[in-house]
Amino acid sequence: MWGRLRHRYGDHAIDRGVSPSTLPSNDPTSAGVSRPIRVIVVAHGPPLAGGITTVALDLVEDPELNETFEMVFQNTSQAQDQRGKFSLVNIERVVGDAWQTFRLARRHTVVHTHSVQDPTFVAWRQVAIAAAAKLRGARVLLHNHAYRPYMEKPGGYVVGRAHRMAYWLLGQLGDANVLLDAAGIPNLRPLMGNIPMPVVANSVVVDDVVASSADHELPVILFVGELLERKGVLVLLDALDRLDAASPEQGAKPSYELRILGDTTPGKDPEKDRIRAEIAARGRGDSLLGAVPRAEVYRHLSESDVFVFPSFVEGQPFSVIEALAAGVPIVGSNIPTVAAMVDDGTQGSLVAPGDAGALANALEQLLNDPETRRAMGTAGRVRAIERYDRKVFRASVGKLYSELGQRS
Repeated sequence: MWGRLRHRYGDHAIDRGVSPSTLPSNDPTSAGVSRPIRVIVVAHGPPLAGGITTVALDLVEDPELNETFEMVFQNTSQAQDQRGKFSLVNIERVVGDAWQTFRLARRHTVVHTHSVQDPTFVAWRQVAIAAAAKLRGARVLLHNHAYRPYMEKPGGYVVGRAHRMAYWLLGQLGDANVLLDAAGIPNLRPLMGNIPMPVVANSVVVDDVVASSADHELPVILFVGELLERKGVLVLLDALDRLDAASPEQGAKPSYELRILGDTTPGKDPEKDRIRAEIAARGRGDSLLGAVPRAEVYRHLSESDVFVFPSFVEGQPFSVIEALAAGVPIVGSNIPTVAAMVDDGTQGSLVAPGDAGALANALEQLLNDPETRRAMGTAGRVRAIERYDRKVFRASVGKLYSELGQRS
């Protein structure tokens, strides 16, 4: 159905376009000739992982978007240890990314470029890509995946002069800047002028996620994420130690099962190695299940009773969306980006970030109350359908593509 398919990593493109003759015309200038709007999704792709890569692949692999638009993936993947750094190799990559955008873009093209727009060098990389697209007459749809603008209080997002200049230029070059949550608007509006800032949340296909009963004989606590201190892994360990100490009658037999999904490959990141060693030293090494494909994450969610998310900083985490879709109650940090997704007491419980005691109490209450778990899980599934289902995401993005493409 998708016609030709070219996979090339690095600075090359993955072209998932379909034959124009099979598509409905969405070019107002065409006289009976079917010419689809060309959409170039510019983002870090495989072998990198994470939120930006997930969103980009969700776009270029979506069958319905491919039926309406000519979807092209420009993969800007780079070495993990070079991301965001001002270095010669990254300057060369910026030039390469801009040239690739210029080469792929043309009339009736929408360049949809994904980035955290932070730190400064990353913002200037987006300026180069946007400028290359504009030189070809394309429309530029920016997409901000950062966490700082959403995490900071209004007016609390402070950047340096060079970064402010980059934001101003993006506001001039971009036709819209897609945000994950409206909480980012007060912090980005002063930096980017009058550029439209539509809000489009990340998404999953809710129907693909099997709902959990949230009521298993031995309750399962699930953590999904990178094994990093900012993800609250050490806080989780402290909370679980408190939880175990509060139930001495259980002896050596825990009252729950812990599962930790995250990359456990040794030698890739010193911090991850340290956290993994700490997990083993606390006697929880058997809980480490490694990184697994999305389908396996869904399976673990369907078998879980509580999803724990003690992170300190986040943009809009996919794992929380997936937990909502699976109907698993969430015990997470009360940070702005999570509080925007989970209502305390409805879809889960929110606690102060870094507070192991509060985290332990919230876990204990839910582990001992299957009825509340089921009610919270049901409310979470409803929220996922209303806000974070792929249908909602597709409709919002498709509307932006059509509006911008027809104005080209």
